[in-house]
Amino acid sequence: MIRPPFPPGSLTRRRFLAASSAALLPLPALAQSGGPAASALPSDVDVAIVGGGAAGIAAARRVAASGRSYVLLEAGPTLGGRARTRTAFGMNVDLGAGGFSRTGATLAAGAQADGLALAPLPSGRRLFVDGHEARESAYDAFTAALGKARRDMLAAVDGGKDVAASVPLTAAPPAPASSAPLPPDIWTATVLQLLGPLSCGRALPTLSALDLSQRDAPVDDLTAPGGVGALIEALGAKLDARTDTPVTLITNSGRFHSITVRGQRTPIRARAIVLAVPAPVLAAGALRFNPVLPARLTNALRALPAGALEQAAFLLPGNPLGLQPNEAVLARAGRAPAALLRGRIGGSDLHVLTFADALAREIAEKGEASALRLARDYLSLNFGLAAERVSEVVCSRWGTDPLIRGALVAASPGQGGQRRVFADAVQNRIFLAGEYVPVAGWGTLSAAWTSGEAAAGRALALLGGPA
Repeated sequence: MIRPPFPPGSLTRRRFLAASSAALLPLPALAQSGGPAASALPSDVDVAIVGGGAAGIAAARRVAASGRSYVLLEAGPTLGGRARTRTAFGMNVDLGAGGFSRTGATLAAGAQADGLALAPLPSGRRLFVDGHEARESAYDAFTAALGKARRDMLAAVDGGKDVAASVPLTAAPPAPASSAPLPPDIWTATVLQLLGPLSCGRALPTLSALDLSQRDAPVDDLTAPGGVGALIEALGAKLDARTDTPVTLITNSGRFHSITVRGQRTPIRARAIVLAVPAPVLAAGALRFNPVLPARLTNALRALPAGALEQAAFLLPGNPLGLQPNEAVLARAGRAPAALLRGRIGGSDLHVLTFADALAREIAEKGEASALRLARDYLSLNFGLAAERVSEVVCSRWGTDPLIRGALVAASPGQGGQRRVFADAVQNRIFLAGEYVPVAGWGTLSAAWTSGEAAAGRALALLGGPA
């Protein structure tokens, strides 16, 4: 059940930065695990779903509801993909997706149908300058700068042109009519951080302006009190889902495909496949195909490199920043490490920082020692908090996880049209699903979920509909 929204007046217009978000993710007991204790894998199914993240779970739920035979195969020990909830500091901690949108998606509807608790997220972000919440005029100036950046990007890609996202955003402004110098735009660096690294995990010069302008992702306005990762995993609890079951080879056998699973002699025959494996894993060739994937698809996958986004969670007792539960914070760019802060998760002392690009790669490589140092630097330089206020962190390391290999993918300059390739069926019977597949709204948990449902729908249409 969704809790009532925050009462009127609890979020002032100073906190209203919802537009900036668009520039920008009970535990199951019934999912079956691979290994000797698991029941034997089926030898023949209508639809095989490869990959147990949000997209794969959504696809499996739709196929299961149709009455068609299926199996969901996940290489890792748990379902959920980058939506993952860990136990730390005596509570559930999301080190991946922390929210999702109810707009245009069926993820929330599925959670409600299964009786899983949801809670609203505050709209927008709190803006801080030099350790204090920004004044009303600063919110207005930031919103104006962000709006101008979006308009400039849309103008730069008018007619389908594609350039580096930095080009329209860093072009020199026209000379003023007066000889008096204009004051520097103090929000430019913050806007560039938000639109590039903090949104996609990569710097703007490496991003396609066309791809970024087409994103238009809905704002995350819902979360799960027990953790978004736990919610996604629970949505797969009643499925025929096999974890610790890595697929090594998919072979086109004409009227069906054969799926080879590590440790199993006999392949699984499937009349259709939903391939819900992260794009960076496919791009790296970690899953083999016979015959190989079409060059058009492999080129498209390589044209959308993965970004780097890692999270560091920690306790900050006493609410020194004066935050409401689940509020997001953006500090003006300066000497501090660039990051996004989610504060007082569920009304607790838990806070989560998301670092991007080079800082995220450092965390992925070096782990919690680097995450602790960066979290302390962020809090000290932005808010003047003493380092000892944070004594311990837990962090994600998506960049070094071989089953994930980074964060969301975004097109390189000149490659903004490549995402459309992912809508095509592969070898007539394989349908792609994941956050990277939609042309609009890509890179979100809701996008992954809806793409899984769409891929399952296409697979069922190939088979002639429900059983």
